[in-house]
Amino acid sequence: MTDEAFARAMVARVAEFCRGYEGCLPAYSYVPLETDAQRLRVMQSRLFNEVRAAEVFGSWLKTTPELEVKMALAEAIEEEMTHARLLMERIRERDVEPFAYLPVPGQIAIFNAFEALPATMERIAAFSLAGEGVAQFMIERALASPAVPEWIKAPYRDISRDEGDHSHFPEGVIARYATTAEVQDRVRRAIAMSLALRRQYFSDLDDWVLRDAVW
Repeated sequence: MTDEAFARAMVARVAEFCRGYEGCLPAYSYVPLETDAQRLRVMQSRLFNEVRAAEVFGSWLKTTPELEVKMALAEAIEEEMTHARLLMERIRERDVEPFAYLPVPGQIAIFNAFEALPATMERIAAFSLAGEGVAQFMIERALASPAVPEWIKAPYRDISRDEGDHSHFPEGVIARYATTAEVQDRVRRAIAMSLALRRQYFSDLDDWVLRDAVW
């Protein structure tokens, strides 16, 4: 398999994971939610993601030798915090404290696992390709759904546009740098880990938002 074909196969693996949610979208997507209280819980959780993502990207900067990736991480920190501001303002407009939120177990696991990844290819595969790929899929479903109110959709139009501007960057990085069997194996495992933890996060968020679960 060529390097480009390998990268395309990894993108296809993420798309396959996303297709598994067609017709049964999680609370994370906002689509199945019926009350603003539920929607605000999800937005608080997704606000946490934006801030935590910026923290993780920052923790990677010093140990990322590839200059193009280092520059992309630096830009992503600002972008994630801009997205956080959009969500924070929207939550406060509804008279809710944006940070009165404790992350659900699967969410804690995702970011702790991402932060501990040792090298660029695993980081890009797990976070930028798999994690952000799934998030963008869910945003697109929210924007297309008549069940999602406009006050939710408005900030996500900006977020979706930003994500779309660099959606092909992870695939390109993997094609350029994942050029040996050993590195490609690490990429596959990182994507599998990311998707497994993402599934757990979605399940835990469903339990909290829809069923008032506590841990």
